[in-house]
Amino acid sequence: MVSMRSAQWGLLLAVLLLAVLPALAQNAGSPGTVPNHPRPTVMHKGKMAPGTAGGPVKTASKKSTIDPSNFLVVLIAAVILVYGSHRALRPPFMDMSMSSEEMLAHEEAAEAGEMQLHTTFMFVIVSSCSLVLIFYFMSAMSILITVLFSFISSLSLGALVYPYVDRLTEHRFSREVDVPYLGPMPILFFILAPICIIAVLTWLLTKSWLLNNILAFSLIIFFLTSVRLSSLKVASSLLTLAFFYDIFWVFISSSIFGKNVMVTVATGLNVPIKILVPLMFSSGKNQQFTLIGLGDIVLPGLLLCFALRLDDTKGIDKKTGYFAVCMVGYCIGLTMCEFVVGTFHWAQPAMIYLVPGTLIPFIYKAWSRREIQDVWDGIKGHHRLDDNELPYP
Repeated sequence: MVSMRSAQWGLLLAVLLLAVLPALAQNAGSPGTVPNHPRPTVMHKGKMAPGTAGGPVKTASKKSTIDPSNFLVVLIAAVILVYGSHRALRPPFMDMSMSSEEMLAHEEAAEAGEMQLHTTFMFVIVSSCSLVLIFYFMSAMSILITVLFSFISSLSLGALVYPYVDRLTEHRFSREVDVPYLGPMPILFFILAPICIIAVLTWLLTKSWLLNNILAFSLIIFFLTSVRLSSLKVASSLLTLAFFYDIFWVFISSSIFGKNVMVTVATGLNVPIKILVPLMFSSGKNQQFTLIGLGDIVLPGLLLCFALRLDDTKGIDKKTGYFAVCMVGYCIGLTMCEFVVGTFHWAQPAMIYLVPGTLIPFIYKAWSRREIQDVWDGIKGHHRLDDNELPYP
């Protein structure tokens, strides 16, 4: 069991990355496009967007039509959110009985990661400041952010596989040793650490899109299990602020700063903060990719995690509860975004679709159940799903 001190360090890193995530999660497209969208839309004269696969990644041309992979992205994002939400509720193989030490430690760490109302405003302020700093000091900040994301990717990858490796090795390496500043750490941590570091270094050297996706997936799970929302009040504030944040930095920033700040930053950095999917209608040397930024998964995902906890607390059928309606809304919103950009090549922030796509169904569900005030104030303690209800063993 990881110590509370190390959990606090993990939370601090998660909050730091969450603050800069909206500024970075739009890493796609070429100058002149708006990259805060799962599908970069413009490619002129063979130019390629910064990316992976051993070099720059080709993205769909303006003349291209909708590819099945554009909708495969929606399915992949949905699967990630289902897994991440359930893992945030109940970590794999953990004894979650009310009297267990594991459950108490997990709940204590989760409460430490509770986002408050004032935190949502700080989130947007810090994100905006980070964006401007990167815009004006691109060279220095790109090195700093690459190092930061590489470090966090190593930790998040280890955290992702730890419970499965621990179970596979029958807990033979669960004995803890005291580490300065971190507290007690299991021996398995020191076994996984070099493997995870090698994986990140391999990605840095090869820019493999498969390794990119593995690291991006681990970062998503790290965020969703380290930071949580517990009320509609905080969730509405976070997503509404993110909605207008996107609009300002994508559409208005050029009139103030002389350039589109979001595009300049997104095309100037290359870190594993997107999920890449090869287009089915391209192959070989002409392989092209569609993608979705982590911000378009993590931010709505925090609301989905809250929705699942709410279902669990109130004993609502998971097929018709808050989580189900929010997931349907998320998929519809992302599908609409893919269709509009893929068909008309109109660059636009995905959050324009995802915020109303998740918040409106959630609010309607609460209104239909006469629980608006209840969910607005939020939940504290909650029960746990049974093992047979989880999407993993």
